[in-house]
Amino acid sequence: MIEIKNLFGGYQKTLIIKDLTLTIEKGNFYALIGPNGSGKTTLIKLITGVLPNQGGTITLFDKPLHSYSTIDRAKNMAVLSQEAKVEFDFRVEEIVMLGRYPHQKGFLKHISYQDRRVVDNVMKQTDVFRFRKKPFKWLSGGEKQRVLLAKALAQEPKILFLDEPTNHLDIKHTVMMLQQLKEYQKMYQLTIVAILHDLNTAALFADKIGLLQKGKLVESGELSLLQNENQLSNVYEVALKTYEHPIIPKPQITVIPNQVDEDHARLEYDLNQTDHYIHLQFSHPLRTISNGVLGEGIQWSTNFCNFHVQNNYNCSNPRIDIISWLKQANICEHSTIGMMTAVNLKDVSIVEKEYEGIKILTVITAGVGNAVDITAKKSVDTGIQIGTVNIMVFIDAHLTDGALVNAVQSVTEAKTKAFVDLHIKDPVTQTIATGTSTDCTLVASTQKGEPTPYTGSGTVIGKGIGLSVYQALVDAIGKYESRRALL
Repeated sequence: MIEIKNLFGGYQKTLIIKDLTLTIEKGNFYALIGPNGSGKTTLIKLITGVLPNQGGTITLFDKPLHSYSTIDRAKNMAVLSQEAKVEFDFRVEEIVMLGRYPHQKGFLKHISYQDRRVVDNVMKQTDVFRFRKKPFKWLSGGEKQRVLLAKALAQEPKILFLDEPTNHLDIKHTVMMLQQLKEYQKMYQLTIVAILHDLNTAALFADKIGLLQKGKLVESGELSLLQNENQLSNVYEVALKTYEHPIIPKPQITVIPNQVDEDHARLEYDLNQTDHYIHLQFSHPLRTISNGVLGEGIQWSTNFCNFHVQNNYNCSNPRIDIISWLKQANICEHSTIGMMTAVNLKDVSIVEKEYEGIKILTVITAGVGNAVDITAKKSVDTGIQIGTVNIMVFIDAHLTDGALVNAVQSVTEAKTKAFVDLHIKDPVTQTIATGTSTDCTLVASTQKGEPTPYTGSGTVIGKGIGLSVYQALVDAIGKYESRRALL
């Protein structure tokens, strides 16, 4: 455990750390964050005894820091700093062996079998064993950093201090290093105190966070403090937005730069329609939410495609098929929402209207051969049939993520209302259908104007969505029924 109370310290007459109180529990990965000049490096130098404190107390494992001898400190603490300077022409294994100095006995400090075993082990774990015979100066900055980490681990410390440990590392070795450190932490109850400028890296690997500003501890605690957008923006003096990592329950942060709002037609698009696909390409990326075959979830997209497939289409891997079709059409898959339907694309309904100053574009292909009453107790999965309802709604407004979800709800309400009014039935249960078994919905917004968190039926945008979707869907189903009557 590290316990700091009312700490003051700095360089000669310059006071950097001011009345700082902090407790770091044993076995924690504790990240120190804050802008340049906030006192992070100075704090580590005070805790390790490199700088004398000018007030307050520092306790390590229930003993005052000043009561530890230099050797005892080295046995308990290791430091990996930003600098990778070594004055002499040592080989890599000699550099790492320096980490064993506190554990070697006798005046001449003989190297033991245990020393060699530990050194070989940490070199392998940090992926520098292959460099062990090379001069340190021959290595790249990232390789040198990993060698110095191996040296620090060779000390077998109880506390490891890291000052921007990934400064010279590429993505692979950054992740590798921090994952290895997490394994050390768990295996040996190692306490890690790391200065990290990358807030997303801190969120992924740290257990606790300490936020510093101008030598003072603004807040210390759980990772949730990284979700305090106002506090982070004030400390870093830049607009920030937090969001959840898509795979693991960790916060992530993105910077919002000042941008000049370009003067352009905000729902400007090109429409290309063939017998195989409908392609809408917008002049600027739109914020989207969809359950499309390609591009599902929330993201930014420029291209929106609805592909025609035969009624007997084998859907073993529809995503791969859509990517293949996009390549054939020379459309970038990474900025595209892709859907598919067995409906004749000539029966598409396109409605473009303005509702109380809000422009809304709705594009729908619809068939009801596989209509389903979602509330019916007995229903049959009839697979892919002609009858998919694909709805695309484009809105010239700034919608929050919550408003995007709300907009999908408004689309669904309008769709169900159309099914009720047209008396569309589930062919199995003969009850009024609520949709089809393969419906696909997209809502996209230009993100221009003031953000709005609500797009439900009681709002202007929600009402506009409802009227637009209802009109386009009734029209599309009418076209579908007329074509089916001719078969």
